[in-house]
Amino acid sequence: MTKNKQNSLLFSLQEIIQNNKVILLFLFPSLLTSCTFNEIFYEFYSFPYSKWDKKTAIQFEVPVKDISIFYDVFFELRHTNTYHFRNLWLVANYRILNKNSRQDTICIELANRFGEWYGSGIHLRSYVFPYQLNVQYPDTGTYIYSIHHGMQENPLRGISDFGLRVVKKQSNKK
Repeated sequence: MTKNKQNSLLFSLQEIIQNNKVILLFLFPSLLTSCTFNEIFYEFYSFPYSKWDKKTAIQFEVPVKDISIFYDVFFELRHTNTYHFRNLWLVANYRILNKNSRQDTICIELANRFGEWYGSGIHLRSYVFPYQLNVQYPDTGTYIYSIHHGMQENPLRGISDFGLRVVKKQSNKK
């Protein structure tokens, strides 16, 4: 490509951007949010001083309006370098308002047997763990997820944040 063609192309691109700032202004935020349109719920709880007391049960209230589709439920966790265990034991309860509940005991592996952390980050490690996949809620309403840790150390040091994300499945196939 010749120097004149390069300059002409650059000028044309600058002209397009200059003339379409309004369009780009509206297009850019929609591109950022388009990746999350399947989320029906996404919330984090931050622990003061990165310490999770055993008596502190985190509660998330998830509104479910469509029972004809399947959902995936994920736990999201962030911990600091002061967390000194390879795993994290959780006790998770979920129930629909004023109805039956279900309790699960879950062990989340945070590092391999050599002490190498999974997840991403340097000083603050982040993880996403599938909790329930292909869930079809039986009733509409608000589902309450309540989670507390099942570790012996109390307070549990190094846990910075804990989150819950519920996503609509792309297709209704299990």
